[in-house]
Amino acid sequence: MRMNSAVCGVVLMAVACSGCLRKEVTQTIYVAPSGVVWSAIERDVRSEEKAPADRIREEHDYFLAASAGRHPMAEAFRRLGAQSVTTTWLRRERPYSVMTGARFGDVRQLATAILRDAQARGDVTLVRDGCQMRFGVRVDLDSAPDSSGDSALDELLTDLETYRFVLTEGHFVSADGFEIEEDGTIAVPDKTKTATDGILTLALVWADEGCVVK
Repeated sequence: MRMNSAVCGVVLMAVACSGCLRKEVTQTIYVAPSGVVWSAIERDVRSEEKAPADRIREEHDYFLAASAGRHPMAEAFRRLGAQSVTTTWLRRERPYSVMTGARFGDVRQLATAILRDAQARGDVTLVRDGCQMRFGVRVDLDSAPDSSGDSALDELLTDLETYRFVLTEGHFVSADGFEIEEDGTIAVPDKTKTATDGILTLALVWADEGCVVK
C-alpha cells in the first residue's frame, strides 16, 4: 500500500519521476539535537525519450529547474514545510547528479508533515526519557486515499532500501519497524513490518552520548 511505503520508508518510508526522466535515488535522514536534515541524492538523471530533440528538451528543463532550486525534489520538500531547502550539484553534465537537502525542526515535525500530506489519520510522539529520546508513529492506513493526486510524497517515495536514518550523536537502542545496523548509529526500514487491523506502528529509541541504558 502506498501509505505503508510512505510511513515505513520516510518516517521512518520505483521513483515517481516527472516525464520520462530516469534516476537512482538515495535518501538519508540525519537526526541531530538541533533538528533533522533529509538529504536526497538523485544520481544519473537522464531522459528516456526516444527522439533526440525530446530527450534534450526534457534534460535541459531539469537542468534549469535544478539550477534554480526548483526541481521536483526541492519543491516536494517545500510542500512538506521544510524550514530551508538547499540544492548542490554533484555532476552538471549528462547524466546529472544532484543532492537536495531539507531541514525540519525535529523528526516529529517531519513525520507529522508526511501524514498530513498523505491525508492519513494518525499520531506522532517524540518524548525525552532521561538520556533517551523515544519516537513513535501510529497510522490508520485505511484512512489514507489510494491516490492523493498532487502530493509531495509522489516525488519523495522510493523503494524502502533507499532510506536510512542516521544519528549525528548517540546511538539507537531499540526499534520497531526498523533494523538497527551494527554500529548503532544507522536504522533502516524493516521490510517485514506489517500493519495490524489496518494500524501501522513504528518506533525508534536512541540514547545520548555516554548514556547508560538499563
